[in-house]
Amino acid sequence: MRKMRQGNEIYITGSPIFCDGKITHVAVNIRDVTELQRLQEQVSRLTALYLSAPEENRIQSLAGENVIVESPVMKRIIDLVVRVSQVDSVVLIMGESGTGKEVLARLIHRLSTRNKSPFISINCGAIPENLLESELFGYEKGSFTGALREGKPGLFELANTGTIFLDEIAEMPLNLQVKLLKILQDMEAYRLGGVRPVKFDVRVIAATNRNLRELVREGKFREDLFYRLYVVPIDVPPLRERQEDIFPLAWHFLKHYNQKYKQSKTLSPELIDIIESCSWPGNVRELQNIIERIVVTSDSDVINPEHLPPSVYQRGRKHEDYSGSEPSSGIIPLRHAKEQAERTMLVQALKMKQTTREIAGLLDIDHSTVIRKLRKYGLSGAKKHQKSS
Repeated sequence: MRKMRQGNEIYITGSPIFCDGKITHVAVNIRDVTELQRLQEQVSRLTALYLSAPEENRIQSLAGENVIVESPVMKRIIDLVVRVSQVDSVVLIMGESGTGKEVLARLIHRLSTRNKSPFISINCGAIPENLLESELFGYEKGSFTGALREGKPGLFELANTGTIFLDEIAEMPLNLQVKLLKILQDMEAYRLGGVRPVKFDVRVIAATNRNLRELVREGKFREDLFYRLYVVPIDVPPLRERQEDIFPLAWHFLKHYNQKYKQSKTLSPELIDIIESCSWPGNVRELQNIIERIVVTSDSDVINPEHLPPSVYQRGRKHEDYSGSEPSSGIIPLRHAKEQAERTMLVQALKMKQTTREIAGLLDIDHSTVIRKLRKYGLSGAKKHQKSS
């Protein structure tokens, strides 16, 4: 390595050339590595800046604006998604309907090296069994009545060098499960009526809202295919188990539909308390549909609890109005037991710490979560954290 007077850095290598066992020449290669050095320094600065940023900012910068995470469990899942996106392992995403499994699948594809290639999504339960095979693997011309004259490539072919997302994989018929297992192993398939295999290179992501282990025991899902898919499992919890995500998601959907329908609606504190108290059996999809509905149908700029559909309003009030008295069975609902424990711990933390930041550190939760929980349980006495000059 040498540095020139004008500031350029050069990298010099010399290779001896032998003739009859003697060195007759030396081939010298001189490269100007000034730009390379500058880029390396820039990468080092950006890496240091990234690592010094708060965890939630790093996650958001990677995941993008459409992935809303606030709860610790979802932050861990996004961190896992970021790591598995860099390899081509098969991923199985499990969770209730409406939890955002396809959102995670698209995020894996977007963060991977395959992001310039297609992302093909197919719902295995939405296509009739007699058509699913031809959709997945394609067919040759004249292979069956009604087939296109020129034939048709399958979705695996169309996803070549990209990602194919097999949603509702548990609904796939047993006879096609055998063929899918072969494809995952060999990365080739025969079209219907074809005599030569078609090779492709795809990353496979599967998803289901059913218990595949139970289906394997019942003989409704192949055990060998289950273990072939169960390489990197991602279990997405329902929305009722990650309450911290409810308000950020609702606010995200509100901004989206305000922009879409040219509105300027806001959510009242009373409505926020109710939607945070709901169990949301339809998960994120139900929450999104409800926010769209109340943005469109509410008659004021401030959306109040009475604008909610009666079923959602009653569910939220039922949890809010719970008095905490023990029922005759001696067992209270698990959700209420959790809320009682949360309130007790917050009361104790308020006695030990002065600021919401200190309480967050003591309880190992986010600062914003502390503020929201204190408001939810009607607790006060903590000072908001003030940054020193």
